Amino acid sequence: MESNKRQKTKKCLENAMVKLLSDQSFDQITTVKLTQKAEISRSSFYTHYKDKFDMIDHYQDRIFHTLDYIFDKHDGHLEATITEIFEFLKREPLLAALLSENGTQEIQQFIRKRLHILLENGWQGRYSHELFQDKEKKYAAIYLSNAFLGVYQLWIAQGKKESPQAMARFLMKMLKFSGIEA
Repeated sequence: MESNKRQKTKKCLENAMVKLLSDQSFDQITTVKLTQKAEISRSSFYTHYKDKFDMIDHYQDRIFHTLDYIFDKHDGHLEATITEIFEFLKREPLLAALLSENGTQEIQQFIRKRLHILLENGWQGRYSHELFQDKEKKYAAIYLSNAFLGVYQLWIAQGKKESPQAMARFLMKMLKFSGIEA
């Protein structure tokens, strides 16, 4: 268990990254800029992380642990899963910033790949077994992961105005429109 001080420092760094990503790309952000914005020393930063990539890797690990939990928790109930993912995105400002146009392609590809794996192993096996032939299932998972990521990105870019429940209902409509009865 991390001390409160360590947690607070990491949270300050995450908040600083969110602020910096609002007006510059991830590639332009340096450790110096990050520590200045967080108002911590560089040595304090290096106590926790090797570099900004290591910081984001640790953050992503936490994110995907939570996403795995959400998928497992709602096993078999797609709309509840989608709703909770939108709720998670609503309360995670760093994830929203990383998915913005100033985020990195690497991080977005990582998230897209993770969505693909979750869809292929979870939803896709449950909901498309009669609709798709085995060779088509990978294509369906890629299609859905890109579509879901695009919807998440647009929702974030437009300020997360719609409720998570409204967005989940929209994606359920889209799945139904695509012929997938969930």
